[in-house]
Amino acid sequence: MKKMVITGVNGFIGRHAKEYFEKEYEITGLDLAANYSGEREPDDTMTYYQCNMSQESAEMAAIFTGVQPDVILHCAGSANVGASVVNPMADLDGNLHSLYQLLLALKSFEKRPEIIFLSSAGVYGNPRQLPVRESDVAAPMSPYGLHKHMGEELCEYYNRIHGYHIRSIRIFSAYGNGLRKQLLWDIYQKYQNTGRIELFGTGEETRDFIHVSDIMRAIDLILSYDGPEAVINVANGEEVSIRELAEIYAEKLGAPQNIVSFNGAVKEGDPRNWRADISLLRKLGYEKQMELSDGIAAYVDWAKAQD
Repeated sequence: MKKMVITGVNGFIGRHAKEYFEKEYEITGLDLAANYSGEREPDDTMTYYQCNMSQESAEMAAIFTGVQPDVILHCAGSANVGASVVNPMADLDGNLHSLYQLLLALKSFEKRPEIIFLSSAGVYGNPRQLPVRESDVAAPMSPYGLHKHMGEELCEYYNRIHGYHIRSIRIFSAYGNGLRKQLLWDIYQKYQNTGRIELFGTGEETRDFIHVSDIMRAIDLILSYDGPEAVINVANGEEVSIRELAEIYAEKLGAPQNIVSFNGAVKEGDPRNWRADISLLRKLGYEKQMELSDGIAAYVDWAKAQD
């Protein structure tokens, strides 16, 4: 059986990746936390290591030597735009230093595993035109987006100079069960606390939402791809307004749409509109399987179960 290392395995995408790929790969998980906090506890289907990746290239090198991974999914790092604005150095540490230490840990290896670096649509900032293509100029609006772009450049350098096999995937607006932050979690918490859904902005801002189950299928397709492209958009190529999403959410809660309102305030680092060009991902065989309304319904059921 092939071997896969998942960094940040306790995170939202890391946990889903572990559950998706464990039938095909022998999984080793790395994370800052002392223990794995997946759906099954204790979990004997994975070897788990507590590791501070931003400081421990020697420890990671020892782990990789023992595992000899065929694939590394680098899911570790911060995914909080607002927090990156408040504390950019912490975001730099979590998003860039951890990646650099991982690449250094592999430098002496003869075997070059396939590596997927989880980047972000945040590298684009406010696109000049939609849909935004992988070849468009990066213009990040937040330290988070900047550090993700720096990570992509680091990966390109190691591919070119050291013969690594890294693909950076620019994930757009990910959502799904288990996500305890960002827009969908925020909406649920506001509804629980106030009976209303009051959000930042005007509601006309748009995003390209993709369910985590579709992200997993996209990663699977990318791992089997042998083409030259090093950066790939991961999205559905669909522009959905925040107002439309919030009204769907209210419906799934069984609440009237008039509980949804917007305060007009703009949060630093937030872009106005996103829609991805996913021509390359489609060329690999990607097709969306989770409709937004179904994904939100499942999320509402999951969130209610957490009460």
